[in-house]
Amino acid sequence: MQDNLGESSENPLRTKRINRGVTAAIGIILVVLIAAIVVLFFIVTPYAVSGASMQPTLQDGDHIMVLKVGFEIERGDIILFERPGSDYPPVKRVIAMGGDTVSFDGESYYVNGEKLEESYLFEDFYAEDYLSVFDGEIAKALEVGLTLKSDELFVLGDNRNHSYDSHDYGPVRQDRVIGKVVNIY
Repeated sequence: MQDNLGESSENPLRTKRINRGVTAAIGIILVVLIAAIVVLFFIVTPYAVSGASMQPTLQDGDHIMVLKVGFEIERGDIILFERPGSDYPPVKRVIAMGGDTVSFDGESYYVNGEKLEESYLFEDFYAEDYLSVFDGEIAKALEVGLTLKSDELFVLGDNRNHSYDSHDYGPVRQDRVIGKVVNIY
């Protein structure tokens, strides 16, 4: 429809409705984007596995989702944690928790006197060089039984012969845990 000057005139009510619709759509998109950012950076975080220490469960280059809040750690869980002196946070399996006593007899790990049944291990034997690290303070403690403090975890890689873990550097404090692995993709 044209007015006397040859310009088209639109229905102002229709224009207002379109503007409200566009504004609402932009608002919804912004809310969804902000929620996605919050979820990805503060609640769950994607992470790429580096190395072979968790084979066969996790392969080098696998992607995992790590839950950073609202999780409870149990024996057998796989966690991501900060390790002093390391730029890349390791991923390991929790085999013992605060109050537990961990021991190693050269063939098997024991928690509270019970042999661990570990179907997830890459190899069911320990290489000679794995045993050679057992000459320090941790080794002596594991021979007689290392009792963890209430805020400590004992973590090991599933590929024990190729894992730098608690048998090397001792227990991990729970305040160093970044999160719990909840998905592998």
